[in-house]
Amino acid sequence: MTRMNHLQLDINPNAVSTMAPPAQQARRTLKTETTITGVGVHSGETVHLKLSPAPAGTGLVLRSSSKEDGEIEVSPYSVVNTLNAVTLSNGKWQVQTVEHLLAALATAEVTDLYIELDSFEMPIMDGSSAEFYSAVLAAGVVELDETIEPIRLTNAVWVVEGDKYLVALPHDGLRVSYHIDYQHPLLSGKSLTLDLDSQILADEILPARTFGFLRDVDHLKSKGLIKGASLDNAVVLTEDHYLNEDLRFPEECIRHKVLDLIGDMYLLGRPIHAHFIASKAGHGLDVALARRIMTQVSVDELARKRASAGAKSSAVAATGS
Repeated sequence: MTRMNHLQLDINPNAVSTMAPPAQQARRTLKTETTITGVGVHSGETVHLKLSPAPAGTGLVLRSSSKEDGEIEVSPYSVVNTLNAVTLSNGKWQVQTVEHLLAALATAEVTDLYIELDSFEMPIMDGSSAEFYSAVLAAGVVELDETIEPIRLTNAVWVVEGDKYLVALPHDGLRVSYHIDYQHPLLSGKSLTLDLDSQILADEILPARTFGFLRDVDHLKSKGLIKGASLDNAVVLTEDHYLNEDLRFPEECIRHKVLDLIGDMYLLGRPIHAHFIASKAGHGLDVALARRIMTQVSVDELARKRASAGAKSSAVAATGS
């Protein structure tokens, strides 16, 4: 499957779900506060990141160590930039490259957390989500008294941009089918399909590092970027090979694209059951799809509440007659 018009999909945003309501699951936060220190990939400066337990219903909230900057709600609608990374803002302050941390939180199913940092960017760590996930597990994850409803789609939802597309299909569980086609002999026409759960994500997706091309380095440095980038936190491709001596997976680059997708979808702040089908996608399409999913879910949940209220009214009327 290489073109969107090969997919025979139909979206009816007014359709009432015929699915039973998804099973509720406990909201989760950290047991104890934890601090993570690393380097910003662009600034090259040390970043201190503090993750703190939050009450049920808080959601994921970014906080600046400078209190006057306020808070940023982690949401698709807080996104202001998707060039090379996801940037969130509240109008006074912004934070970029949030997707690696979010992928770790999605895997641990942490729904409520205060995320405080003293920079405009998350630390890059080793270029993957593995160190974030290890820190979360070391702090401990605890269940809260309230529950949250995972997202289950009732219709296909998609976004298209030229020959790039991203589709989310109703699915029992989480599956990703990803296709990349870079102008590079090692990353041309590659595809990967995986059924994912927390263990598979932790073992096979979160350790995959971000990647870039050696040909772009001088241009990025001329713009004052990638001051903190190195072979310790990125996979770098030459014209026909890898500059790194070893890869963590034979298809590490496409696995990192899956990591980014998982992190970007956790802007929704809820677990999601879906089959994602991506072709040459990226952060821009990810965020656009997340916004459409929010709209779809709002319609479905409102329709379900109305159907439930109608059923109760009918039952009351029948009892009184």
